This record gives sequence, structure tokens and C-alpha cells, in this order.
Amino acid sequence: MRRLVISGGLVLTGPRWRPEPLDLLVVDGRIASVSAPGSFAEVDAERHDATGALVIPGLVNGHTHSHTRHARGANRDWTLETSLLHGPWLAAGLDGERGLELAELSATLTAVELLRSGCTGAFDLVAQAGLPDFERLSAVAGGYHGAGMRAVIAPMVADRSVHAAVPAIDGCCPPPPAGPSTDLVLAACRDWATYAPALPGISPALAPTIAAHCTPELITGLHALAREQGLRLHTHLAESLPQAASGEDRFGRSITAELGDLGVLDHHLTVAHAIWVDAADLALLAEAGAVAVTVPGSNLRLGSGVADTRAMLDAGIRLAVGTDGANSSDAYDQLDAARLAALLSRVGSRSPGGWLSVEETLSAATEGGAAACGWTETGRLAPDHAADLALLDLGSSAFRPANDVPNQLLTAARAADVTDVFVAGRRVIADRAAVRVDVAAAESRFSELVAELHERHAPARRRGADEAAASAAALAALRARPRGDARLLPATSPLADPTPGPTPGENRRPSP
Repeated sequence: MRRLVISGGLVLTGPRWRPEPLDLLVVDGRIASVSAPGSFAEVDAERHDATGALVIPGLVNGHTHSHTRHARGANRDWTLETSLLHGPWLAAGLDGERGLELAELSATLTAVELLRSGCTGAFDLVAQAGLPDFERLSAVAGGYHGAGMRAVIAPMVADRSVHAAVPAIDGCCPPPPAGPSTDLVLAACRDWATYAPALPGISPALAPTIAAHCTPELITGLHALAREQGLRLHTHLAESLPQAASGEDRFGRSITAELGDLGVLDHHLTVAHAIWVDAADLALLAEAGAVAVTVPGSNLRLGSGVADTRAMLDAGIRLAVGTDGANSSDAYDQLDAARLAALLSRVGSRSPGGWLSVEETLSAATEGGAAACGWTETGRLAPDHAADLALLDLGSSAFRPANDVPNQLLTAARAADVTDVFVAGRRVIADRAAVRVDVAAAESRFSELVAELHERHAPARRRGADEAAASAAALAALRARPRGDARLLPATSPLADPTPGPTPGENRRPSP
């Protein structure tokens, strides 16, 4: 029996989120007791002195993509649709052992970056060109496990192209090559759901990427498989106005209503973004018990709009927070994502009483993320919960003066203030350094493999840029379509030009 005592810290946890001097007793990776300082002085245990530290539950990232790590900073002015047109090279890999190595390193380094922001678990949706590759998915699982982080890993799949899903693109660009059949996609997902490696803290899930990119047969097939295997189902929901509008044109109703009619809205479902939804959609999600993940950094970066998180909570929906991938929000920083979620709730016309409170935001970033992943025993520092926690330096400038520590955790603290992180009672970040990963060596090898990847797939990147340019005007018209559920601010100047700028989607610079 392994015992650990963490003493001397200022503990901040839900549901009250009031900092208190408390000590924690951890037994075999789980919190056995939380009690007054000095309560465990006589316990025979390993000890960690948390004096001068704020001790919080590990944050949980409800939505991310480790496979896009290689595209960090690659775009300046992409929208979601531009990103989707670049999908063939974003999801591309390398052959053989190098491909497995790249997938594992992407997950390893993503895990380390998240851990350094106080995040102890994540839901990772992994896209791969062609069919889901079991070995590469297993490599992703190994990357997270090797870094010491919890993860739910889902192959992100579709059987319709973005061209077919968004007719505005189809009318401007040549059709892409046909993808694998629905039956083959389902068979590959069944293999992952059934035989995913049994690593501690790692579990499989399934992800029909976007409803309009999937046939009803694929969505319902994945839902049935998820229910059969007891897995989470995760999808992007109404992320952008073109996606929402195209989906409504196709289905004759909202995307949420379509999912309801297909019978896949239930408490096993996690939906990401959920920007272009209305009150009826929120009522459906709430009644089903689905979890909604707000992804504020990506929503801002891609100009997708501002999710109405207050309306989600008022409807009774469980709210989580995610970072998305490096191609759309650049940083895997869960603490920053929580801060952005809190601030974006303030940009509308609601009075301060309608903004997300500190407590609501911290709960979304911890227990909400755990719910998105299907975890019931993480996200809180309490007996019978996993000992997943992060320590922040109370001596840093973020907490000086310490006027309101929970508020300052959101408004002022940064990943650099996180000193130590424990997952299942094991220290995986120590004095701001990864314990289980040689980060310098991993980054060096990752850079070598990424250079090879980008050189090999440069033609696909150029095609993505060309298609983005060809479809820019049609997509801009979709973004300008009038709607009652405004999620984007109107142009502030009557002279604002609604047409796209030069070479849209490729950062206003030549393609590589």
C-alpha cells in the first residue's frame, strides 16, 4: 500500500471553491482523507511539502487534438472551413515506424504541455488520413501514458467530405478522392473500441467528427458501438456559421435536432463548441444529459463566434472547457482556456450577474471536463477521488497581493505558476519540469519528423490553400447569412469590406 501525505498547502476545490489550509492523505493513488493541517503527522507515508503552494484539482481538457501539434502557428487567418480544407495534410502521417514515432511524440509533448498548465487529463480526438490506424492510435495512447497523463482517445472519423457537407465549397472546388466506405470506417472503429491497449488512465472513445460530414449510417453505427462498449461519443456541434447553415439546409432542421432524430442524444455524448445553437437545441442537449465543451481559444482564433455558456448552464447542461488543437488555438494551455471561457461570458449585453462566476468556471474546467471524458472520480479533491492535482506558487506575482485567490487563479495565474502536478498520486511535473519525459530530446526528434512530414505533404498543403482561395467568397456569403442567434459581432464600420483579403487561408503569404 503506497501512502503519500501532501501537507502545508492552501487547498482550493469544488464545490465551494474556498481556499483552506488542509492536508491530504493519498493511498494507492486515491485521496483517502482531507483534513486539518498536521492531521497525518504520525502516518507512515512519503511526504510532499506544499508550503507556499495553492493546491487545486487537476484541470481536465474536454476537447483537444494532439495530431495537429505539427501545425502550430501555421495559419494566421484560417476559418474552420479553411482548416478543414487543409485536413489532408493536417491529418497526414509518415510511413512505418516513423509514423508511429511521430504519433507518440505528438501525444507525449501535448501531454507535457497540458500537464505544465495544471491539466491532468484530456479527451483527444485523433484524425488520420484514410481509415483509423490501430497502431498509430495505440502510439498516441502510449504517448499520454508515458508522460503520466490520463486520456480518452477517439479516432475522429467521417464518410463524407467537407466539399459534400458544405455545398458552397463543392460548387467552387473539384471533388476530392473518394474516402473509405462506411462499413470499413465502422470496422476500424470497432477494432479500436474492442482492442485498445489496456493502459492505466487511458481509455478509448469514438468521434463522428461533424454531423454533416457523416452519413446517418455512420453516426448511428458509432452510437450503437459506443453504447455496446460503454464508451463516450464525441462530436463537433454547430461550430461555425457555414457548418450550421449547411447542416440546416441539408437536414431541414438544426444539427442538434437531427442528432436527436437519429437517437444519439444521450448522457454518453460530448459535444464541442456548440456555438450556433438556439434555446430549443440547448433544451434537447440538457434533456439528453449531454456534456457541452466550450473551446474559447479556438473559437476566437478561427472567428467561429462566441458560445453562449450562460445559456448552456441555465438550460441545465453540464459545461466543460477545452483547448482544441495547435492548428486552431496554438497552445495546449488549459489554465488559459479556463480564463478565456470566463472572460468571453462578459462580451454580451448581460449584466455582471449573468457572467460565468469564478466557481462556475473552475467547476467547468475540472469536474465538467471529467464529465466530458466520462470520469466520475476526478476533478475534485475529496475522499474516494483520484489524487490528480496541481500546485501553483503562491509567491508568484499572480497572487500578490492575495486579495481573492480563486479569482486570481483565473484572471492572473499562468502555466508558468504551476510548479508540481500529480496524477493518481504520482508526481509527473516536479519543480516545473517533466519527470517522465526527456523533453529536449523529444522536441528535437519531433522537429526532425515534422520537417519530413511537411516536405512530403507540401502538395496537399498547396491544394488546401488553393481550395480555400477558390471558396472564400462563397463561404463569406454563408457567414453573412442573417440569423437570429447572433454569435459574431457586426462590422463596426459601414465601410468594412465583407469580402476576403488576398490569398485567404494561407496567411497572406506564398504557399510552401
